[in-house]
Amino acid sequence: MATLDKARAGRDDETRVLDLVFPGDVPPAPFSRADLVITGVDHSSTSYEVRVFLNDPDATATTPRTAERGYAGRYTVFGHGGCYGGEGHCDAPAPGEDLRLAPPLTSFDTYVTITDALQRLLAAGDALQTITLVPVSLTPRRADRRPAPELLHLDDVTLQTYLTATDADRVLT
Repeated sequence: MATLDKARAGRDDETRVLDLVFPGDVPPAPFSRADLVITGVDHSSTSYEVRVFLNDPDATATTPRTAERGYAGRYTVFGHGGCYGGEGHCDAPAPGEDLRLAPPLTSFDTYVTITDALQRLLAAGDALQTITLVPVSLTPRRADRRPAPELLHLDDVTLQTYLTATDADRVLT
């Protein structure tokens, strides 16, 4: 697991680079799916997307989204444009503190399936070293889209791999 507060700035301070190591020098258990699980995503501001690159700490908003550059996928955040209620109106209560439905601005969890990108990396004999998150604003006009590191707020990122029943049988025997 990697947390955003432990991330370092990427190129031109537009991105965040997380150290999230998955060894490549030892054969990993076979997996049929790999997900980056992102928890505590804030969506209180404007809409944005986060492009995910593996082992490319220099990736930026202009980096081609290709396998050669380590592009693994993206997630999109539909922003609410801020809160216009009184002070404290949009503050989410602590878990277990309130039994009512969560307020609309409560952070959420999401995932990006990176199976193909991670399998390509491991097949080449490389270890996963870094995950680069490239936040880009999603303005209505494509020409106005820009790097948006100020929008990226999350709690942590975890890599989860999953075995199929057949794979699990081979691993356990």
